[in-house]
Amino acid sequence: MIVDTHVHVISDDQRKYPRRANTAEWVTDTSGEMLLALNREAGIDKTVLVQGYGAYEYDNSYAADCARTHSDRFACVVIVDQRQNDAPERLTYWAKERGARGVRLVTITEPETFLDDPRMLPVWQSAASLGIPICIMTRFHQVARLRIALEQFPNVPVALDHLAVPRLSDGPPYEGLQPLFELVRFPNVYLKFSTETLYAARRGKSNPREFFSRILDRFGARRLMWGSNFPATHDRPLKEQLVLAREELSFASTEEQRWLFGETALTLWPMLR
Repeated sequence: MIVDTHVHVISDDQRKYPRRANTAEWVTDTSGEMLLALNREAGIDKTVLVQGYGAYEYDNSYAADCARTHSDRFACVVIVDQRQNDAPERLTYWAKERGARGVRLVTITEPETFLDDPRMLPVWQSAASLGIPICIMTRFHQVARLRIALEQFPNVPVALDHLAVPRLSDGPPYEGLQPLFELVRFPNVYLKFSTETLYAARRGKSNPREFFSRILDRFGARRLMWGSNFPATHDRPLKEQLVLAREELSFASTEEQRWLFGETALTLWPMLR
């Protein structure tokens, strides 16, 4: 089974689902029905719909509606504003009333939010109570700040979106990635690699085999999962993004690839099985 763990859905009905005022440049109509067709073409079986902050910010309505309409194909990860006092209540609403299967913490706000900000901890507690995983969209300079929450919530599965967007162009031995490598001691941490990660691994002195071999050696395939980042990454069709990922990870064993492209995701989102 192939599971894409990172897709944003965007409705063409802007009256029912209004987009944020400063919509990101990548935002294009990518409806749930359109995604189902693209998945069939690509050979993707299931998808985790990740709320697109650049399109809807904290209004998760469209992703939640798509996941409910196509619950046999989609699971939904929502975003709440962790800086607000009512963030735990909002997360409970999206999970219990609207069927969300995860929460995404976004630090690339204005001003930037920090992963060790005490205001984030109630959201972690809420996720723990709800039994849902946390996906984290942050920049690499914040990875070390994640340790405090991980120590307090060892039973909450955590997926690091795009591996926290590391700079890989210096190439082997990737000494600058030590903060990421150190996360291996937290067994609840999973790494989500995307098309953007594959591109980064091709730059400068880096190459995907050198980089992913080191990640696999440390974390193992059972803690690594693929997500396309479609349509935020839109320089090639969804089908070709999967082809690219499979080609770059072709050195991995058949069993490792089974986990990379499906089974690890099903560990966090078993309802998709």
